[in-house]
Amino acid sequence: MNNIGTKIKELRKRADLTQEQLADILGVAYQTVSKWECGTTAPDISMIAPIARFFKISADELFGLSESENDERQRELRERWGNSWDTGDVAERYAAAKEAHAEFPDNYEFLSWLADAEIYYADYNFEEHSEEWTSLYESSVKHYETLLENCTDIDRKNEALQGLAMNLPMLGRNDEAFKYAKMHPSSTKQRELLMWCLKGEAAEKNIQEIVLNDLFNIVYDLEWRQNNLVCLKAAETIIKTVIDDGNFVNYHGFLMTNYVFQAHCYTVSGQFEEAIEYLKKSYYHAVAMDEIEEMKKGSKVPFTCEILNRTVFDLEDTCRSGMSTFTQDFKEYLSRDWFDSLRDREDFKQLLALNTLDMLMQKGHDEAQAGIGLSVDDAFKKVREVI
Repeated sequence: MNNIGTKIKELRKRADLTQEQLADILGVAYQTVSKWECGTTAPDISMIAPIARFFKISADELFGLSESENDERQRELRERWGNSWDTGDVAERYAAAKEAHAEFPDNYEFLSWLADAEIYYADYNFEEHSEEWTSLYESSVKHYETLLENCTDIDRKNEALQGLAMNLPMLGRNDEAFKYAKMHPSSTKQRELLMWCLKGEAAEKNIQEIVLNDLFNIVYDLEWRQNNLVCLKAAETIIKTVIDDGNFVNYHGFLMTNYVFQAHCYTVSGQFEEAIEYLKKSYYHAVAMDEIEEMKKGSKVPFTCEILNRTVFDLEDTCRSGMSTFTQDFKEYLSRDWFDSLRDREDFKQLLALNTLDMLMQKGHDEAQAGIGLSVDDAFKKVREVI
């Protein structure tokens, strides 16, 4: 990088100006220009823009920085930053981030690096809550706040929200962390960030809600592969492992479709007895799910298993793609050519003869509830009593 005084002298001579003439143009004494060019002093920061404008160059050019030099230097810094993640060298990562921010203070990517690197450097080199550790954490928080306030890039702002939500609690500033966590535009990410700033019962409830959300996603994704028995078995196992007390709530609906799909797989492979058993299970869960959906809209049905006992299924969140009940959906599945190989069997004909939950309701609401609480085989027997 060239001395700025040397650059001013070069530009002045190229413009065929004396020191006195340039001083007049800039409104300073000619001795000031002389001192700049000799390197005795440097222009005040307020003079950089007027000098650059007069010579029709950028501030970078005035300081002797070409675009190619800038690009090459940033490439070097990015390489150092990337290598530090490969090697795990937090000291080198911190050094690269400090240099990058010092040389390019208007680059928010480098400021983000520094905010991250300060946390890693603090955690790996100092005792928690020591003076050095605290100073680095506070500096990181300030950098994240600067990013959040001034950067216009949405991804970078979200990174800042994440950094603030995760690191402010380490300084005992949980209320501020909670505020930033709730500002994140993703509700899923909000719940993850709240894990860092909530305590006690609120923290446990939040963790359970994350588990419930993840349970839905993984079961949904697995059941999407309707013809893959391994995936269907995995989804069934996951549901029954998490909800180990049989109070499946809305997961009765997942099990209803899961068992239909398993029955289809067994039918294709010629395992007809297994197919019928899984269709019986499916019908049981269809009835159970319809019973839940019969509840008043707005009701909240609690889970009671240990893993989810602070969460509820809100019937307001029910989203159905049609007007049919689950038992009606079950009967529609039976009409598909999937089960043509079973149609001459008596046990399949009995399944076809089953009506919807309305038929159970004719024997009384209490009996319907009792039927749901029985084992699969006993519940199916009770259903058959109504036929």
